[in-house]
Amino acid sequence: MRTFLSSLPASLWLGLLLGTGLLLNPAVVRGERAPAAREEFMPLVKLAPFVVKGQSLAISIYARTNSDRRYGEKFAGEVVKVICETVTESTGRGLVIIGAKGEPHPILVFRKFLALAKDGKLDPALAARAPELAKMMNRWERVLNEDKSGDGDMDLDYDRIVTALPLPLEGIGAKLYQLAWEEKFDDAKVEAKLRALSPDDLERRDLFRHFNWVFYLPPKGAFDKVLDDIIAQALKQEDIGFFSRIAVKGVMLVVKSKIRRAIEGMRQGVMFMTVVQAQTSYSEAEVSGLTGAYMEAFMPDEKTPGGSDHDRAVFAVRAQVREIQEKANPPTSR
Repeated sequence: MRTFLSSLPASLWLGLLLGTGLLLNPAVVRGERAPAAREEFMPLVKLAPFVVKGQSLAISIYARTNSDRRYGEKFAGEVVKVICETVTESTGRGLVIIGAKGEPHPILVFRKFLALAKDGKLDPALAARAPELAKMMNRWERVLNEDKSGDGDMDLDYDRIVTALPLPLEGIGAKLYQLAWEEKFDDAKVEAKLRALSPDDLERRDLFRHFNWVFYLPPKGAFDKVLDDIIAQALKQEDIGFFSRIAVKGVMLVVKSKIRRAIEGMRQGVMFMTVVQAQTSYSEAEVSGLTGAYMEAFMPDEKTPGGSDHDRAVFAVRAQVREIQEKANPPTSR
């Protein structure tokens, strides 16, 4: 006895195959499983309830817990409000990814890629993109590693705080992040994948193609761990005695709030840079100047007017916008 499916005409079978994409899907033809990355990633992406000046913003949050989502919304909300009030109301379609505890920071994956490229262990065409990634990383470090505080007590060395710092996921960096995510950030699996990777295989990763910009935020708690490590390192100095160590501890506890505020300004500054760079026509130098003004408002003893960090940031960025406009349109002398 024939089943219902076996009784269908050949023309109808052809229509069903074409309609579902099975006939033309190379992965199915080869008997392979279609990638499940999109099905696993996208359900955790939800639009954030950001409303600025009565306008809803198209910014989504990727988070695996409600606590992480609230953390991401609070962080991103503070930044985009300043952007909307000072630079542009068009923040575009954005995605903020909240890292999970135990996942390596994306910059470690990027450094692995660069090391493998340098050692000749990548596909040559893939290794040729190493300068592109290195240029992006150098720019992030250059913007963040500037000592804007002018305070000798504020030792915010980039490598010491990098795991607490967010970063934009763009270009090849966005592709590498997706690769690492697919391998659940397992170091050995990521390295093996990179060694066997072809340029076409890297390019097929397109989870972020519908977004104007993508921003990675380290897991909640990564910031506090960096602060604790900075203080612990200061207390481990071998050339100071017991009483000196007590004195250092007292000083560090006093300046901890300053360090926290400065690093938070840097972290928010990265997101500020990401959105402004993606959504405006400002040059790279102008974006850096605007980002510097934003971060400056968070530096210890900064005299920018305003009763809150938001007010100080708005004042500083508006002043920088005016400066850019004045340079572009200098007053004419009669």
